[in-house]
Amino acid sequence: MNKYKIYSVFFLFLLFISCKKEGTGGKAQITGFVVYNNTRIANAVIYIKYGASTSPGNNPAFYDSQQTADSQGNFTFGSMVTGNYYLYAIGHYTDPNSYLGSKNVTGGTAVNVPHTKSTVNYVIPTN
Repeated sequence: MNKYKIYSVFFLFLLFISCKKEGTGGKAQITGFVVYNNTRIANAVIYIKYGASTSPGNNPAFYDSQQTADSQGNFTFGSMVTGNYYLYAIGHYTDPNSYLGSKNVTGGTAVNVPHTKSTVNYVIPTN
């Protein structure tokens, strides 16, 4: 009987150390870009919520981390663990033909990282 208790404790210990909550500390990457009207949004700010498959809202305080996109609208969140995330982007669009002028754009998308060492690519559409 004592032997079974030792095995049970060992099994629970292995289970505990193998489970990681969503967030950083892994080997996966979430990459992508932000778009409005088929135009990439340069320097958009992308917020990420760990452990979420739906939007927590449009307040940046609701999110766990952030990245700024490059001049082509590209972003990368590295060192992620397997799980669900929600990305929310805030950017500024300027019409290259000057017909529409400029406006602030926002949008979001749910993300799933299925494997420990995967790289997933997502487009964040904005309105």
